[in-house]
Amino acid sequence: MHRLGLVAAVSGLLAAGVLPAAANPFSAAFVETFRETCVPERLSYEGTVGHAKALGWVAVEPSSHPEFAKVMEHSAKGLEEAKADGLELSFQQVSLARKVESRDLHLIVSFTGSEFLDQIGCYLYDFSATEPVPAADVSAMLGTGIAQSMETAEITSHVWGPPPSMPRTLDTYLTYIPAGSPHVEQTGFDGVVLKFSTSAPDEAGQ
Repeated sequence: MHRLGLVAAVSGLLAAGVLPAAANPFSAAFVETFRETCVPERLSYEGTVGHAKALGWVAVEPSSHPEFAKVMEHSAKGLEEAKADGLELSFQQVSLARKVESRDLHLIVSFTGSEFLDQIGCYLYDFSATEPVPAADVSAMLGTGIAQSMETAEITSHVWGPPPSMPRTLDTYLTYIPAGSPHVEQTGFDGVVLKFSTSAPDEAGQ
């Protein structure tokens, strides 16, 4: 193609908004870290914690990172509000940290028990992120398409329904909050979080 024609074609694609966004160079490592940490033992709280530690995750106090501490404060507040509303819940969690490609990542593994449903949660945080993780990377990991999306200057968020390849796993959430967003006050952090929860099997393994 003639150079002028190529420039015109590219300009047209930009105007139409159909060129792919620039890749996040850390996204593949982030999503792979979630997959290798949270997926294999997702049906067991103790199993997920043990598996994470075998991969090099180390238990830390939430106070070891200011944003991690804020996240945990918001989590504790939400739990107390749920109990105040009359929900009978049991809750336990482990906070962990690990360096991946020179980035400090944080992980929460939780277990929430109730009369309706027992859930194992796995939450991966990158507080250093300054750009979203492409949703396509998560879709590829889950083997299913996005159910809902919201993309504004203040937040980028995607939700996937239960993945057919992972029985008992519920919705998956990927959220990016840029620095300065009003959502920072609401959540306690800026950066990226990728999380899902799984319905724990009962004692009979059903």
